[in-house]
Amino acid sequence: MEAEDELTATAMRTYIYLIKTGRPVGPREVMRGAKLTSPSVAYRNLQKLMDMNLVGKDEYSNYVVKEKIGIKGYVWIGTHLVPRFILFGLVFLAVLAIEIGILLLHLLADSSVEGSFWLLTIVTIVSAVVFLSEGLKWRKTKLSTLLLVVSVFLLSFFLFLNEIGQLLEGFL
Repeated sequence: MEAEDELTATAMRTYIYLIKTGRPVGPREVMRGAKLTSPSVAYRNLQKLMDMNLVGKDEYSNYVVKEKIGIKGYVWIGTHLVPRFILFGLVFLAVLAIEIGILLLHLLADSSVEGSFWLLTIVTIVSAVVFLSEGLKWRKTKLSTLLLVVSVFLLSFFLFLNEIGQLLEGFL
């Protein structure tokens, strides 16, 4: 059984708070920072983390992180815990930016764009939207509505580009 599986939700919040602060802290500060109900809950979580050898005490009896463990579905970037879905979504956004560049070059050069490329672009948009929206759900932010608006805008933009491409083909 992994250390992550043994942690309760409050112990996990305590552990994440300790990593984010990056310095020795006492139980009362952990209680406030991890939004726990009392210092005794913070102390109990800290003791559990010490028993799992994830946290230790310094010479002033403050608690410090000894080991940073991986958490399923997340990646540590410095002291920030980022859902993996967001990273996948960012990869798809990078691919989408390249595809937009290629489409614009084709439109500026008055050359036709194959239908399969349009399909590829739409699949990339959908993939980016799905991964980013799932990542934001895991992160529990309110940006999902903004992401939905951006995705609808991007889809309508590409449909508009498709229409312009068909019109330019009709004139040539």
